[in-house]
Amino acid sequence: MTNRLIVLSDLDDTWFSTHRAEPTDDKRLHLAAVDRQGAPLCFQTAQQNALWKLIERTADIIIPVTGRTSYAVERVTLLARGGYTIASHGALVTLDGTIVSAWAEHLAPHLDKAKTALEQARNHLEPLVARLAPGGDIHLRVLHDLDVPVYLSVKSCAELPERLVAALSEASARFGLRLHANARNAALRPHYTCKASAARFVLEQLLERHPEDTVLTFGDSLSDIGFMGTGDMAVAPTNSQIWRQLQEFAQ
Repeated sequence: MTNRLIVLSDLDDTWFSTHRAEPTDDKRLHLAAVDRQGAPLCFQTAQQNALWKLIERTADIIIPVTGRTSYAVERVTLLARGGYTIASHGALVTLDGTIVSAWAEHLAPHLDKAKTALEQARNHLEPLVARLAPGGDIHLRVLHDLDVPVYLSVKSCAELPERLVAALSEASARFGLRLHANARNAALRPHYTCKASAARFVLEQLLERHPEDTVLTFGDSLSDIGFMGTGDMAVAPTNSQIWRQLQEFAQ
């Protein structure tokens, strides 16, 4: 089939708010994700929902490209189309919940080294985290998704201290990892944890993109720009990190 519309899209903070909505929140309109217990968690605004419905009606293939793990993607109520998911910041390419065999072969030579690097980074950072957050308000955890080491998760109840952000940057260089950070969360990732590489793999090897196909990408974070560049046109919310950065450049 040619002349397809293929959508590659980030999820959190692109199509719905990451933070749990309050009952009095005026934007608490359309359910988009639930928590581990199945309780409502994330919602879309009317504008997000209207645009999403338009994409659902017109796209032939919709592929999430997300920092969520494969099991967290299952808690999103927005429907993908085509069976493919790029999860865990690009570490995994799955089809109907199973890692694509060619992608598993791509990962295999790097897994042991990645596991060691992530554990070393965690051990290196734990003493500093204990000093900065003696009450346990900052959590370090090496995440595995479908038995693949995907990243070292750093989650804080408040904004990450500057000292910790600097230490994360130093650790990323020391242990050969990539750093992704926002206000309250960060991730140290192996080199194969890359949304752009996974997006190119899906488009070129799995979907066998035709010249007539149109690829539309959506994202909100600066870390999304790499995979967004695999499309013919990229879309970002006007309240996003990408848009704020563009405004600064435009001044």
